[in-house]
Amino acid sequence: MIISCVKWGDKFSHEHVNRLYKMVCKNFHEEFTFVCHTEDPTDIHPDIKIIPLDLSLDLEVWWWKLVLFREQTDEVNMFFDLDNVIQGDITHYKDYVEKDKLMMIKAYWKPWLEDAVSNPKRQFDMNLNSSVLVWSGDLTPIWNMFYDNIEYFLMKYKGIDSYLCFDHPDMLNFFPRGEIYSRAYGIDENDYWYTPGSHGPEKMFYSEDHNICIFNGWKRRTWADKVGNDYILDDEGYVGYEKYFD
Repeated sequence: MIISCVKWGDKFSHEHVNRLYKMVCKNFHEEFTFVCHTEDPTDIHPDIKIIPLDLSLDLEVWWWKLVLFREQTDEVNMFFDLDNVIQGDITHYKDYVEKDKLMMIKAYWKPWLEDAVSNPKRQFDMNLNSSVLVWSGDLTPIWNMFYDNIEYFLMKYKGIDSYLCFDHPDMLNFFPRGEIYSRAYGIDENDYWYTPGSHGPEKMFYSEDHNICIFNGWKRRTWADKVGNDYILDDEGYVGYEKYFD
């Protein structure tokens, strides 16, 4: 079992990597190798395997996640963004794997986007999320299509979630309900936040019944004020979660 993360640039520090590793050790109860793909391994825990990022690829931000699919793998792989909080046992996540398929999150807290793929008016907004991934086998078509047309996809999409949703839908599976929720955006279609044009969520969401909370807006500028100093979610969002990683 390989469990990995990607750290590029200065948005996240070694502390985020080490904290994620600590939560994985606490909540994954079989043997695994923890891998960090990064250009700067300074102060990362010595038990974490470092794979240097190939900076010649000239990628930025979330697009670096796609390097995970450059080669086939016989191992079961699990990936976490660095702004996730693991709240419970994730050992069974390995059982979700289907060869040559990518398991990702369906954002049940975005019910208005359920028909995103078939509705061109959505302009590539969708209800999928790549903060947690599980896969095995050959996912190289995901990388190859992207890198062969890199300028096109960088211009077309705001991130890899839309790319996966609209260009590789047949390769995707989704975690079942009750596993993962969003700190900023909600739990399901009965408990979610959505206010077009607002500067940020009206509340933070919390559920003890889910195994993972994704902070998929941490230190990301609000859409309404990209040049300002406001974030959708900042460090205050972690208040109350300390028990999961201290």
